[in-house]
Amino acid sequence: MAEAKNYIVILAGGGGTRLWPKSRRNFPKQFLKLVNNRSLLQETVERVKGFIPVSRIFVVSPREFITQIKQNVPQIPSENIIVEPEPKNTAAAAGLAATKIIKKDPSAIITTLAADHYIKEKAKFLHVLTLSQKAAGKGDYIVTIGIHPTHPHTGLGYIHIDGDAFRINSSPIFKVKGFKEKPNHTTAHAYLASGEYFWNANINTYRAKSLLDAIEKFTPKLSEVLNTVQGSESEEKIEEGWNQLPADPIDTAILEKAKNVLMVPGDFGWFDIGDWLTVHNILATANKENIVIGKNKSTYVAIDSHNCLVHTDNRLIATIGVKDLVVIDTPDAILICEKSRVQEVKKLVDKLKAEKRGKYL
Repeated sequence: MAEAKNYIVILAGGGGTRLWPKSRRNFPKQFLKLVNNRSLLQETVERVKGFIPVSRIFVVSPREFITQIKQNVPQIPSENIIVEPEPKNTAAAAGLAATKIIKKDPSAIITTLAADHYIKEKAKFLHVLTLSQKAAGKGDYIVTIGIHPTHPHTGLGYIHIDGDAFRINSSPIFKVKGFKEKPNHTTAHAYLASGEYFWNANINTYRAKSLLDAIEKFTPKLSEVLNTVQGSESEEKIEEGWNQLPADPIDTAILEKAKNVLMVPGDFGWFDIGDWLTVHNILATANKENIVIGKNKSTYVAIDSHNCLVHTDNRLIATIGVKDLVVIDTPDAILICEKSRVQEVKKLVDKLKAEKRGKYL
């Protein structure tokens, strides 16, 4: 029997409101060049391109971003860009991809990656990814990657492990006891001290059939819609069902309910780029110099200013006597924010929506 083939599915439908004003409705964060001269989507493809043939790398995205995806990653075959009728979060996106891929390859093993993660140590990441693929190939499992926590993070979900399921080349593959939502600071400290909790990276590997079976069991409405896709129903019928789906993430819709979830631990410099503080942390220096990103870094001038993140566009930005600020300059909007309050950028975007100031979204 031939060995099952591995596939990569990149989920590229996110909005990135906490990275406003650079991330916009028509140009979300996966297309931004935030940490180097490649967009986050380009980084994600480059990370796995030599590991998996390009013919087995897929991208899932809403229709409005297809042109940008083709421009960003022209090496991805057009037929490997899977179009969502509209964004319905990661459970639906992963299910749609599995439905398309299983028609081509009934024994496919799929890994879903987010288009907005940054990974510093590629070789370590690919080693952990290989372990997760081998684990998924051993049976009816959904295998997730857990990141060793380095500090009591309150902005991430956690995975609670429950001993070894088995080992691969002496590397432990853990059973999963449960998933925990973003904890408060005291709880996060307790998680860190216990050694039993890992950050949930939302990088999942499974046989296509295992995921679709789990969807049928736990989210029958989604399963029903995916069956219309599988049956090659009319686009109109598929869209009608799709538009009625709830926007559920895969961890709450599937992983938190399933009993066959395993976890591979990882430690490869992983960042979920969800806000400006994360961008700063990726680029930060030991001596707390200001971090400058954007088209022309010479357009920032500082006196007695420290530990700031500044994005310049074309205008000169000057700061005197400030520290720990985020300053993001775009042609029609400037954000000035204390680094400790970057999570509130989403509230600012919600306020703009409520005030119907759509041209800034």
